[in-house]
Amino acid sequence: MDAQGDAEIPVVSKEEAIAEVRHWLEVEKIDPERIFTAMGDQVVRYKDLVAHLERETPDGNLLRFAISRGRTMKTERRRAQQALFQIAFGPARPGSGGAPPEPEGPVDPTAAE
Repeated sequence: MDAQGDAEIPVVSKEEAIAEVRHWLEVEKIDPERIFTAMGDQVVRYKDLVAHLERETPDGNLLRFAISRGRTMKTERRRAQQALFQIAFGPARPGSGGAPPEPEGPVDPTAAE
């Protein structure tokens, strides 16, 4: 995605971002001491993320954008996959359940295919 595309991404709220980080820590059981990012002497651990979001630091704002961009990319990938499936398999016929169509009329088992 380019810079112009990034401007179109709806940024999640501070509360949504905090909920996402808490999900990582509590549900996905990410070690809070694990390094989230490091640049030079600055190290941000997972346990520090909520505080950055609550104080709306530059790192917290960057995290909100990253979460937002990740969600947007996930949605775009899902749409692309669905489009590929439509191309590969074609639209499902109503009532077919995705199974191949039944032949019409009697089938001659000795007939060549």
